Amino acid sequence: MDIVELNDIEVSVQDLLSLAKTELEERRLQQQREEQIQKAISDIKQRLEPLLEQVEQTLAEFSEKGSTDSLTYQKLVEKAAELQQRLSDAPTLAALAVDRQLLLNEERLLDERQALQTTAWRQQLKQDLLEMIAEQADFFSATDAAIAVRGYVNDLKAIGALEEVVDALIAQINTTSDEGPVARLRGSYDQTLTFIYNKALENRARVERPSNVQPRMRHRACEKRPNTYNQLAGKVVIFGGHDRLETAIRNRLRDSDVTLVWCTAQAGPQLAEQTEAHIPGADLILVITGYTSHKLIEKAMQAVLRANRTAEIINTTGMIRLLEAIEYGLKAKLLGPHLNPCTKSA
Repeated sequence: MDIVELNDIEVSVQDLLSLAKTELEERRLQQQREEQIQKAISDIKQRLEPLLEQVEQTLAEFSEKGSTDSLTYQKLVEKAAELQQRLSDAPTLAALAVDRQLLLNEERLLDERQALQTTAWRQQLKQDLLEMIAEQADFFSATDAAIAVRGYVNDLKAIGALEEVVDALIAQINTTSDEGPVARLRGSYDQTLTFIYNKALENRARVERPSNVQPRMRHRACEKRPNTYNQLAGKVVIFGGHDRLETAIRNRLRDSDVTLVWCTAQAGPQLAEQTEAHIPGADLILVITGYTSHKLIEKAMQAVLRANRTAEIINTTGMIRLLEAIEYGLKAKLLGPHLNPCTKSA
C-alpha cells in the first residue's frame, strides 16, 4: 500500500463520516418537524382566534342595529371569512413555516459537507502542484509550471497554501537556472506568481513547441472541485412538494445535466397535465406526498400507470432526502461513468 492509496482511504473515510453526520442531523431535524408544526399551529390559533372572535362580536352588533348595509360591515364580513380560512389552513401554513426553516438547516448541512470535500480536494491539489514543480528538470519547464499554478490561485489561497507553492516554484527555478538564483519574491506572493507567469508566456512565444506543464492527478480523485451532483444527468419528473423546495433543489442541481419537470402542490390543473406529458420520456419519476392533494397524487399515479412506468413515493418534505432519491435513482438508471464519477481509472 503506497501513500496515494492511504490518501484515498483517508479521504473516503472522512467523506463517509461527513455523510453520516449529515444524515443523522437531517433525521433529527425531521423528527423535530412534527413537534414544531404542532407548536406553530397552536401559535397561529392563539393569535387569530381572539381576532376572529372580536370581528364576529362586532358583526353581531351591526346586525342588532340593522346596519348590515354598511361598507364597514361588508369589510368585517370579508375579514371574518379570511380569518376563518387562515385558521382552516393553519396545519398547512404551519408546515410551510417549519419547512422554510428546515430547508435553511439542510442548506447549512449540505454546505458544511461540501466545504469539507472541497478543503480535502484543495489539500490534494497542493500536493499535486508541489510534485509537478519538483519534477521540472530544466529552467524553462520550471518557469512554465507557473502557468498551471496560477490557474489554482484561489484554491491555494483558500487553504493558505499559495506561499508554500510559490516558494517551491522559486526554489525550483533557481535550482535549474544556469545563471544562479534569478527568481525572487517581488512584492506579494500573488504579484510574484504573476511576474513568473508572464515570463513563462514570453518563453512560450519564443519557441515552436512550447512547454505545457500540468499537474498529474496523483492525490486528487477528480480534476475539478468535488460536487455531489454535477455529474448527474437525465430527466426527472416530480409531483408534489412546494415552491421553496423546488427552488432549493434546482439550485443544487444547477451545474448538472438534470432536467427537472416539476408540478408542485400549488400548481394548477394545466401545469399538472403538462407535467404528466413528460412521464413517458422520464428517467426518474418521483411523487412527494407532503402538501400534495390526494387528487394530484391519484392523477399522477394514473398517468404513470398509463405510461407503463413506475414512480417512487417520497414521504418527506426534506431537501436532503429528495436529493438522495434523485442521485440514487439516476445513478441506478444510468450506471456507467455516472456510478462513481470521482473514481480513478486503473
